[in-house]
Amino acid sequence: MQEKLGENTFFIYKKDMEFLLAAIELLCNYGVNSKIREVYTEEFLEQQKEKYPLLFELFGNIDKNYGVELFEFLLDYELTEFTMESYFQHIKSLSKEVILSRFLQLPMDVIEKIMSSESERISFYQKNRTCFQSYFVVEALFLKTEWVFESLESFVSELRTDGAECFLEGYVREIETWRKKIQEALTKEEPLAYSERLMGKTFHNRGPFQVFYFMPAVFMPIKCCRWFEEHQILIFDAIRFGQQDNRMIADALKMLSDKTRYQILVLLKEKKSMNGIEIAEQMKLAPSTVSHHMTHLKNSGLVHEEPAGNTKYYSINIHCMKNCIETLEKTFL
Repeated sequence: MQEKLGENTFFIYKKDMEFLLAAIELLCNYGVNSKIREVYTEEFLEQQKEKYPLLFELFGNIDKNYGVELFEFLLDYELTEFTMESYFQHIKSLSKEVILSRFLQLPMDVIEKIMSSESERISFYQKNRTCFQSYFVVEALFLKTEWVFESLESFVSELRTDGAECFLEGYVREIETWRKKIQEALTKEEPLAYSERLMGKTFHNRGPFQVFYFMPAVFMPIKCCRWFEEHQILIFDAIRFGQQDNRMIADALKMLSDKTRYQILVLLKEKKSMNGIEIAEQMKLAPSTVSHHMTHLKNSGLVHEEPAGNTKYYSINIHCMKNCIETLEKTFL
């Protein structure tokens, strides 16, 4: 299902993409979208772990945020013609250096340096142990890149089951509702402004973008994510988007109880978008201390993180903040 909603705006839903989204959740275990586990039982998952043990070990030992980086390759792919086979063919047509640069979000010269010797890979691993829990992961990514993506493609194909197809058919109405909702919203505001409202954040990178793609999904492992270069791609959970999550609200309230984190949030409210160094300077804190706080704030859902090269910019998650306030009002007032 796809429709051109404006001169530079598309609504797209591709069922094939659902199986890659499900694979990301099953491999990385975000633990947010319970519907995926309704479709793929524990028995089915155990069978897949026996069939693809190294793939599960690899993704189980990297920062789970790398999972959604598998969609970075959409940025130079003809999205309106998406099929799973052609998408993986596109990825495999790229050089190893380009694949790793996109997936790991590192400059090409850094990738080439890491690839040059084992000592460089060891050094990279030692500096990034928060992202890679095992040196095996680094070796596999850099020395067996083709094998990683071939195994991933094979695993994704296993998820295209009759049961999953039938389950997705049950959400056709919700997808169509989103098409109408987005179409109506874009008659009143520009695609960038609507994207910000949809995500509940202030963007650091504001384009200009040549084309905007809005893509609902049932198996989205997180609630919403955005990719951009010349174009902007926004994929969001068509079912849970906007719903309150009591666990996330409890985590958010815990974050708000910390004086320093509360002050960081007040600062972000005033400045809209800031990087870690800017926050450290304003708060008179060590960058490492700020990094620690921002990790907790991001994991609680209170802030969004937006990469720009090697820098990360943070902004308040307006949806999460509103949910906290509304929940407290309903519960205690």
